[in-house]
This record gives sequence, structure tokens and C-alpha cells, in this order.
Amino acid sequence: MRVVALPLAALLLLPACQEASAPPATEQALAPVEANKVALDDERRVLDLEGGVNFRDLGGYATEDGRITKWETVYRSGSPAGLTQADYAELSRRGIRTFCDFRDNEERASEPNGYVAANTDVEYWTRDYAQDSGDLMAVLGGPDAGAEKSRNMLIGFYRTLPEDQAESYRQMFRYLAEGRTPLAFNCTAGKDRAGTGAALLLTLLGVPRETVVADYALSDDFVDYKAQMEETAAKNPSYAALAKLPWEIVEPLVASDPAYIESAFSALEEKYGSVDAFIEQELDVTSEMKRRIWANLTEPV
Repeated sequence: MRVVALPLAALLLLPACQEASAPPATEQALAPVEANKVALDDERRVLDLEGGVNFRDLGGYATEDGRITKWETVYRSGSPAGLTQADYAELSRRGIRTFCDFRDNEERASEPNGYVAANTDVEYWTRDYAQDSGDLMAVLGGPDAGAEKSRNMLIGFYRTLPEDQAESYRQMFRYLAEGRTPLAFNCTAGKDRAGTGAALLLTLLGVPRETVVADYALSDDFVDYKAQMEETAAKNPSYAALAKLPWEIVEPLVASDPAYIESAFSALEEKYGSVDAFIEQELDVTSEMKRRIWANLTEPV
């Protein structure tokens, strides 16, 4: 190999030249966002399951500090009731050891998680609570019912969703800090309670806001919620009430409109100053817990 000797003056000037040629700070800040546009479409993003609903891997996202979220470590999902034996085998192959189920009592009773029933060594966390769909139906009814009213209702609903589900998110972060991964968390559609949980987690890990919102919106690309609602209304209490309404009223409710998660973030920033402050103050994620979660869920690029 030929070695080229540089004059002493050139060696002394080398650091300055390197610094001068570095890209502007704005370009450096955009790098993770650009990289994540590719990561969003990664074929590993959605699990190839026979009966999975919106079952997605949160790996592959570049963070602001130059790391990347690990694949096959944390998953977000909709109802696990349709998972087949072949799906159980795939989840076992991935080593999923913890399942956090954000659904309420009635939802879990009507659509049980067969995977955890078949794998008793899997930690299965649930909480005792109920949702009142009567209030929802009252808001969606009346002469002024329509798509705009439904969308505005969801925007308002998201302003309180993170606090309403704080107990669920608090437990999820506790498990992640303890290293109980691979971990999956779910709700019914896999977009509201689970989608907000994913958004909070990715934010804590330093994934850019633009990517966090884009990951939330992916549900619209992967799930035919109209078909799912029609197929499961008979046994799913959440969908049973909605199935009685005209589709134009229901459609905004099952959408993953970026305005919804942005509404949640805006409410948290207004009240707590930042999303990170909410995670620290209301979800009890200490600096040490954050460090452990960051170490467990990210790696060098």
C-alpha cells in the first residue's frame, strides 16, 4: 500500500478542514428522519401472521443520538384473538416473554389472548377497568352526526388518552426497564391505546417526532378496519356498537389520522411542558430507568 506523506502544515490544518467540511446542523438533524423513511417500509415492520391484527415490530428506527431501535425486541398489536397455532409458533420463535394487554375487561373476555393461555411462561399483564360506549354513541348520534363531528371527537379523545391509560403505560415502561423483552403490547384495533403507547416509547428513545407520527399513521396502510369490524362485531363489544352506524360516521374513528396523535402530544406539552416530562412525572420513568430502557431497546447503527 502506498503511503502519502503530508507536510506538517497540512497535518496541523487537517482538523480545521474536517470541521469546515462537516454538513450544516440542519442537515445532520434531518439524517435520522431521512433514514427512517426507508425504515418505515422495511419488510420486517409487519409480522407475517395468519391471524394477527396490526402486529408490528418497532425496530429499525434511527434516533436523534445516532443509534437505532432493535428489531425483534418490542412489538405493538391489535387484538390477539385471531392468532393461530402457526402464529403461536412464530411468536415463540421470536421469544416473546411479556404481553401487556391494554384492553378493558369486556374486550379481553370476548376476545381472549390464546397465545398467553398456551404459553404459561409468558408474563401477561392486564388491568381491571371498563369503558362506557354509551357516551360515545351519544356523541356520534343526533342530526349533526357526520365525519367532521367524528374526527373532532377523536381529536378531543386523544387529548386525554395518555393520562387515561397512564397505568398501562407505566407498567409497560417498568417492564422495559427491567429488560423483560421481547415484549408485545396491544389493544383492540392496535392504533389508539397501543398506538399512543408506541408513540410515547419511540419519543423516549429519541426517535424524531416526524417518524413517531408516521409510525402511528401506518395502521391505515396495514388494516382494513371496515372488514375487521364487520367480521368481529358479533363478539367484539367495541365494534358491535359501531357497526350499527353509517360508515361515513365510523370511518374517522378507525383512522390513524396524524392529527390524533399530534393532539395527544400537544395536550401533554401544554400541561407538562414536554412529552418527556409527562413520561417522567406521570409514568414514573426515572433517569436510571430511561437509561436502562435506552440500553435494552437501542444499539449502535
